[in-house]
Amino acid sequence: MDQDQIDQESLVVQLRTAFLKQNLEPFDSRDISRVRNDDRVVLAYLKNCRFNREKAFNMMCESLKWRKSFAVNDISKESFSAEVLDDPYLYFKGYDKQGGPLLVWDVKRHRKSNTAINAELKKLLALLLDRREGASEHKKITMLFNMSGCGLSNIDYDFIKYLISLLTEYYPDILDNLLVFEMPRLLSAAWGIIKNMLDEDSRDAIKFVSKAEVTDYVDKDQLPVSLGGNNEAAATNVMENDLTGGVDKKQVTFNASNPSPTAGKSVTDKMGILQISPADTLTFSVVQSNSESLPQSIKMTNIKETQVAYKVKTTAPEHYRVKPTVGVIEPGQTVEVSVQLTPGSAVTASRDRFLVQSTLITTTLKGDVSEFWRTVEPGKVSEHRLRCKVTMNGSPIEDKVEMLNSTLHSMPTMSGGEDRLTAIENRLKVIQESTDKTQKQVRTILTIIQLFLIVIMIYISYLLYQEYSLLSESTSTASTPSPPSTRPEL
Repeated sequence: MDQDQIDQESLVVQLRTAFLKQNLEPFDSRDISRVRNDDRVVLAYLKNCRFNREKAFNMMCESLKWRKSFAVNDISKESFSAEVLDDPYLYFKGYDKQGGPLLVWDVKRHRKSNTAINAELKKLLALLLDRREGASEHKKITMLFNMSGCGLSNIDYDFIKYLISLLTEYYPDILDNLLVFEMPRLLSAAWGIIKNMLDEDSRDAIKFVSKAEVTDYVDKDQLPVSLGGNNEAAATNVMENDLTGGVDKKQVTFNASNPSPTAGKSVTDKMGILQISPADTLTFSVVQSNSESLPQSIKMTNIKETQVAYKVKTTAPEHYRVKPTVGVIEPGQTVEVSVQLTPGSAVTASRDRFLVQSTLITTTLKGDVSEFWRTVEPGKVSEHRLRCKVTMNGSPIEDKVEMLNSTLHSMPTMSGGEDRLTAIENRLKVIQESTDKTQKQVRTILTIIQLFLIVIMIYISYLLYQEYSLLSESTSTASTPSPPSTRPEL
């Protein structure tokens, strides 16, 4: 055992002893137990404070007080609304090059005016980081802010300040990199303010990356498709994510080359559990490529004589609003799942896939259906895949995009286009030269006029001086008396 390790162990013991000696009433008993029994918890604060025991003690106390006031240990699925659970835009997905989990925040879907949802997101973020910190194989995370398509309405300083506090104070030694992806220039000033909230180490962790640069930190096969990667695996319900390390067993990769072969308005799934409509393709209609689609639906009819549990997944949860994602269908009942394409997702939606899973409920359902799904054996799950298609003004959007690309590609070779541009440029140069020449001539004429006026002023001044001199001389002569006569009298 080397000296550094001995010193670290000694500091861990000292910090733990100092913490446990104080009044422990402000802290949650479960957190006290973690401090008492888990060296990693204590060591994380020491590392964050560069092994300054006094600073680490203060940080630990403030962090654990916050955990009790925020009731972190009591956050559960019941703490969140269906909107937050079923349609997440803050989620773990994939791993960075060091094997650490990738936490993605799709900032363009965040609205600072939606205070109720944002309050839930704060709890969700705390829960995600808490599960990650408690993982048996602890690895630092990479957080990615997806800023593509963002505006000022998406920048929530209060939420970002809270997030930074979590990463730097309440969950120390958890952040490896913070990637700011495709940052619009318009928001540069806003990020200048945010960077001032960070300490030096946290500022160093921030990396501004483009689609080409993000692969320096995350391999393409781990990067979500929406960020230019190939990772199609996704869990639509955030509470189903396995955050304890390793590969997420709930994630599913769909085979794009092997879609459902059955055409028609509806089809029975492989195990004959559900009648599903549409049979193989979800078609969305948009007015513009960046507009939101009208809601579409996946209809499922239970054709069995017992209850059926269903689950709907997609390869790109950030592209769709799906409600509900899980549920129970009674015998003979039909359920509709609403699916809506989000703004800006239409162009790439044809690569997306949906998966409808179903299984028979053979025993009395106890608790939540999401918990039930955790106990289902894979061999008892029926699966049916759906492709996605987008039309714009009645035509497939791919045709519109191809037409636009063709037009843009042909623009440089349009007849006489480059020659006309060159002629215009040359003509502008001639006009500029002529203007410069005229301005020079005008300046010369003005200089001559100024000189002429100066000469005239000098001449007038001379004439006035001469006139004044003659007048002065005349006045002097008239005012001088004649001298007395000196001739003798006769």
